[in-house]
Formats: sequence, C-alpha cells, structure tokens
Amino acid sequence: MSLKNQLGLSSLSPLPYPLKNVEEGFIFETEFGTTYAIRFTNDAGYVSESSFAHAIFSFSITPIAGLVKQKDPRVEQTVIRAILLTFEALPDAVINYVCSLDNDQQIARSRLFHRWYHKAGATQFVKLDFTDHENRIYTSVLFRNNHPAEEEIRNRFTESFDK
Repeated sequence: MSLKNQLGLSSLSPLPYPLKNVEEGFIFETEFGTTYAIRFTNDAGYVSESSFAHAIFSFSITPIAGLVKQKDPRVEQTVIRAILLTFEALPDAVINYVCSLDNDQQIARSRLFHRWYHKAGATQFVKLDFTDHENRIYTSVLFRNNHPAEEEIRNRFTESFDK
C-alpha cells in the first residue's frame, strides 16, 4: 500500500509518529522503543459476492518489537493518521476490525476504537458496531458516509452478525 505520509492533525493534539509504508499498511516506532505494525489486510473472500469486495480490509495494530510500557497519546494520533491516509488513498475502503480477546480487554479495545472514530471525524464516516456479549465478540466496520454501497454494506454486515 503506497500512501503519502502527511501531517494534518490539530496543533492541539500530539503529533503522530512518522509512518513507514509497508505492503499491507504501515509500521512506526515510538520514542519508548516499541515498534507497531498497522495492517489493512484484504478481506475480499468474506464478501466475494458484494460490490465492495475489492475494497474491504481487516484492520489490526500489533506491537512487533519492544515492550508496551505506558499509554502514549502519540500512538493514538498515529493510528488515526494511518486510517485517514488509507481512506485518502482508497475512498471506497471498508475497514473491519474485531477486538482482540487478549488479556480479556475486548470491551476496553472497543471503547478505544470508538474514541478513535470520533477523533478521526465521525461526521465523515459511518461505523457499524456488532456485539455478541455471550461470545465476547466486539467488531465494527468503518466506511465513508458517502460510500456508494452503503446500503449493501449495512445489509451484508447486519445479516452476517444477526445469525
């Protein structure tokens, strides 16, 4: 994925870390020595019959080196920037994420992603949330509010999670 790495965040927010483009997204290193990978993995196989199959991606952020020692507001800004850059490069993208069950923190991760959504520009995007409390599944899809397949996306994901 080749994207232009520009800064465009409010001067009141901490600056994001520099992003390095890699095949499926980005990597960045924090000032504390932790390296993260932000991936947008093609998920066309899950919705192959849909008109938006070519533009659906699973989102993940994973520490790949170093230890995560403390909350770092620059990580949040960097993730938001990566998502915005992805939508700049691929305006019809549909980004899906499932909150990891690691350390039983899926609810906290869901809240965190929701906060990022609001900071990224909730008026520009639609976020559909699906929760299965019994199985501890918290997942969402995110796409631009003017997506040409919005109704199909809503129907497809509602159908998938209401089974």
